[in-house]
Amino acid sequence: GRKEEIGYMQNRRIWSEVQTQECWDKTGKAPVSVKWVDTDKGTPESPLVRCRLVARDFKGKGEKDREDLFAATPPLEYKRMILSKAATRRRDGRKRKVLFIDARKAHLNPKCEEDVYIQLPAEAGAGPGICGKLNYWLYGFRPAAQAWENHYAENMGKVGFRRGKGSTVTFYNAGRDLSCVVHGDDFTLCG
Repeated sequence: GRKEEIGYMQNRRIWSEVQTQECWDKTGKAPVSVKWVDTDKGTPESPLVRCRLVARDFKGKGEKDREDLFAATPPLEYKRMILSKAATRRRDGRKRKVLFIDARKAHLNPKCEEDVYIQLPAEAGAGPGICGKLNYWLYGFRPAAQAWENHYAENMGKVGFRRGKGSTVTFYNAGRDLSCVVHGDDFTLCG
């Protein structure tokens, strides 16, 4: 599982290998440590181990809670509205369908525009004195959830969806009569 995860990250260029000294020069501190989170999603007879590399990003001393570090949660009523809309007949006789999508490795999609450095795990095969400068966010970083929300909202806007006013994780495309609600990396669409 770890080999698969590292292979995916290296193929996607989630980070660029740089000298650790660059991290110290730009941030004044060491690269952020990482850890593996291993989960068995299978059964005792047929194990299915999934591994995720996670940054160990902690709140700094004296730092207060920040609202910009969290992604919004949709109201349950919007999801109910989507299901009700799907069950209601259209005047033109056409049927609506509901689509559920789970985005894989969601937090690895938005670009990291900041100078963020991580210690690379042994599985990455980097030599001594080398760390990773993030090109894309990694799970565990406090701004990653908000970056993911901004990423998908921007892309949905490019294809004609308008963001909800009451909830920023609800979307509607009037031209195609498509409704969407997003909860983390789960998309529910009706159209």
